[in-house]
Amino acid sequence: MTNQTSISIVGYGRVGLPLAEALVEKGYDVSGTVTRQEKCDELNARGLKTSVLKFTPEPEGDLKTAFNANILIVTVPPSRETSSHFTTIMQRIADEAESHSVKKVLFISATSVYRQNNDVVREEDASHDSDAFMGLSWLPIEELFTQRSSFATTVVRFSGLMGRGINPGLYFAGRELKGPDSLVNMIHVDDCVGIMTAIIEQDAWGEVFNGSADEHPTKRDFYNRACEASDMPSPVFLNEAAPYRIVNSDKVKSKLGYRFQFPDPMKGF
Repeated sequence: MTNQTSISIVGYGRVGLPLAEALVEKGYDVSGTVTRQEKCDELNARGLKTSVLKFTPEPEGDLKTAFNANILIVTVPPSRETSSHFTTIMQRIADEAESHSVKKVLFISATSVYRQNNDVVREEDASHDSDAFMGLSWLPIEELFTQRSSFATTVVRFSGLMGRGINPGLYFAGRELKGPDSLVNMIHVDDCVGIMTAIIEQDAWGEVFNGSADEHPTKRDFYNRACEASDMPSPVFLNEAAPYRIVNSDKVKSKLGYRFQFPDPMKGF
């Protein structure tokens, strides 16, 4: 089967790469970007159309290939190296999407757009004064895309990633951790891929969706299990409360008919 829709994924990373593999299998014309030539060569050898593109924050690389698509998917996470100019990078990507006449954008955001209110949060609860993630306020970053009239943007706010070799216990193994009874929000990479694919296949543009597994275990239960799964020392839990949020994903289930492959994060290792 072939599909005439061309898709470009800026960021062949932990989510972008498995998404590309799934979309290619469905017959879509997919290309993507990485920041290193050796990775580019490796993925091209595997049959995945790949080019080199990085932002410093100015773009360096093959802009024409990266933005020559019907649908642009932006899966670029901040890092220690880019966090100081990450907003500028996102501005550049939005500008390039507009100048290359991209019509649809799927932007991957974060659930840090919600305040930690010890309660349930839904898509409409995003706030400009929520806690920063890696020093970044994510709602203004989303708006760099959603406030453009030249293309339609759908935003997906994913919770913490797990699965496909990603073990969130790595960050806390053997370390002190507050709020053992706080609830956690996680999502398996396979569900990230499933949700993004559903958006594309159902033409669900101009929307905002949360992506978080149905169940929300406590920090104590989840991180003990995560560390146990990789033979790492468990965190040292402090008897001190920590604020949290419970990310509700009813909209992605009701509007897209999506059902989570890993609704319980405790079973996703």
